[in-house]
Amino acid sequence: MNQKTVRIIRLVARILATIMAAFIAFMLVGNTVSDGIGPLFELTLRESLMMAVFVVVFLGLILGWKWEKLGGWLVVGGMALFYLLDFAFSGTFPRGPFFALIALPGLLFLFAGYSKKAID
Repeated sequence: MNQKTVRIIRLVARILATIMAAFIAFMLVGNTVSDGIGPLFELTLRESLMMAVFVVVFLGLILGWKWEKLGGWLVVGGMALFYLLDFAFSGTFPRGPFFALIALPGLLFLFAGYSKKAID
């Protein structure tokens, strides 16, 4: 694969990662502003684990800008863990495409990271 294609994939990954990270931050801040910080200390085990997974995903989206492989694995692994935890707790997988779309920047980061090594 040529360098131009890898650069485009990297750019798309960064744009999508920024959008997804902003959305996750917006949801956390919006929830905290509307309900206060108190409910964060009253989370159930399920809610705490799911929140921790999203912190990992959020970090992966941010770290992917500098370290594509690390960020990509954090995002993809975090989302896989999210799906497994949701299935373990509820017996079903999350519905709708949004949660799967969060993994897309991570997949693109991984693709760009491993393609860069092949080009070098």
